[in-house]
Amino acid sequence: MIHALRYTEELEKVGFTTEQAKKSVQVWMELMDQNFATKADFKEHYFMTKTDMIELSNMLKDENTILRKEINSWTITFLNRFDEIDKRFTEIDKRFTEIDKRFTEIDKRFAQVDKHFTEIDKRFTDIDHKFDKLESRLTIKLGIMMAASIGIVSTIINFSK
Repeated sequence: MIHALRYTEELEKVGFTTEQAKKSVQVWMELMDQNFATKADFKEHYFMTKTDMIELSNMLKDENTILRKEINSWTITFLNRFDEIDKRFTEIDKRFTEIDKRFTEIDKRFAQVDKHFTEIDKRFTDIDHKFDKLESRLTIKLGIMMAASIGIVSTIINFSK
């Protein structure tokens, strides 16, 4: 208020009438009250803002806690699912190991069968050689018998004449 009186006096010194000076200062005072912020307004706003920020911070902490719980829950769920998948893959690996063992056994059996076939092939080869020898011996014996028969028949013919 002290400033309003001083401003009114200043305006009167420069040529305003008392009514004009009072009205001008009153208009400016109303304008300032409605549009300008005072130090008290700033302090009030500061405290309101600080309180709002504290509330916002607390709210964000709460939301952060909730989000962390949800993320932990999802993480546990995913880890459990991955454990189940690992177990399934372990079972599959065991089954494949068993299958590999069976194939190894089958391969051994086929190796034994191959060995038996090789032995059979050797026996057939031996039999073929024996048949060849037998055939040669029979051919020789038949040749000798034929030659002897021809000799005997020619001798008989020669003596009978």
